[in-house]
Amino acid sequence: MKLFHSPASCSLSPAIALFEAGLPVELVKVDLRSKTTEHGADYRAVNPLGYVPALQLDDGEILVEGPAIVQFSADLAPASGLAPANGTCER
Repeated sequence: MKLFHSPASCSLSPAIALFEAGLPVELVKVDLRSKTTEHGADYRAVNPLGYVPALQLDDGEILVEGPAIVQFSADLAPASGLAPANGTCER
């Protein structure tokens, strides 16, 4: 997976959730002014709206909202305790 992020943005909590869940993730820094990645690619090819965070899954699918990425991370690693089990009253 790849997490597209930018310092001092709302991409911090998804990064923390992914790390706390113990999930392997590559961090890709995005320049929000130029909408390019640290490798010079056009970030709008990943997220046409141009904002972060965006999580690119291994199959190429993209998740683009921080809360959705955090919840997805918790669901991928239920033993991490990041969120109550899906479908429970606690959740």
